[in-house]
Amino acid sequence: MTPTYFESPESSPFALLDAAECLLLDFDGPVCELFARHPASLIAEEMRRYLDRHGIRPPNPATARSKDPHAMLGEPWPPGVAAELERILAHGEESAVPSARETEGADEFVRAVALSGRLLAITTNNSPQAVETYLKSHSLESVFGSRIYGRDQYDPARMKPDPDCLLRAMTALKVRPEQCLMIGDSPRDAEAARAARVRFLGYARSRSRVARLQEIEPHPVVVGMGDLVVAASALSRRPNG
Repeated sequence: MTPTYFESPESSPFALLDAAECLLLDFDGPVCELFARHPASLIAEEMRRYLDRHGIRPPNPATARSKDPHAMLGEPWPPGVAAELERILAHGEESAVPSARETEGADEFVRAVALSGRLLAITTNNSPQAVETYLKSHSLESVFGSRIYGRDQYDPARMKPDPDCLLRAMTALKVRPEQCLMIGDSPRDAEAARAARVRFLGYARSRSRVARLQEIEPHPVVVGMGDLVVAASALSRRPNG
C-alpha cells in the first residue's frame, strides 16, 4: 500500500470520503493521463504556429515559450483569437483521448464511490467534450451522467485556479461547499478548492509530487489510488452506504 500524507484521523481518505456527499474530481490526473501519448506541448506548438501565421504577439512574452496550452489559452486575448486558440486546444484534447492512459485504480474507485450513494462530478480545465468522449470509451458515462463541468469555452480566463467550474457544479447539483470534497493533482486545483470553500484531497502519482501539492497550504495527499479504492470500497459495503 502506498503512503497517505495526512495529519489526523479526520483527514484520512476514509474520513474525508465518509464526510462528503458529493465528490468533485479533476480529470487529467485522478481519472486518466490525458496527454500520456499525445503531449500537450504539441498542442501548445500548434497554438504558437497559429499566432505566428497571423502576426499576433502574446500579451505575456513567457507565453511564446510555454509548453502548457492551458496557460496559453488563459492569457487576455482578443475574443477572436481566444476562440481560435480554444478550438485548437479542444481539438487537441479530443485527439488525445484515444491514447489517454487510465489512472490505475480510478475506474474501480469511482464505481465504488457511486455504489456508496455519493454524487460524482468532473470539475476540470479540460474541454467537456473530451471528458465525455473518454468516459464513454471507458463505460463510465452512467457513473457521472451529465455532471461534467469543464472549461468555459467563452471565458477561458475562468479556468482553475479560478473556482468557476466548482461553483457551477455545486450550483447545478444543489450542494453546499461543506458537503463536497475535491480531489485534484495540482496546486491550481488546491487553490480553486480553497476559493470555493471546498475540502481538498491531493492525488499524487509518486512521492516526489507530494510537496508540490502542498505549496498553497498543507493538505492531505494520497500517493496512487490504492488508499482511495480501499476507502471507497469500504463505504460501498456499509449497510447505509
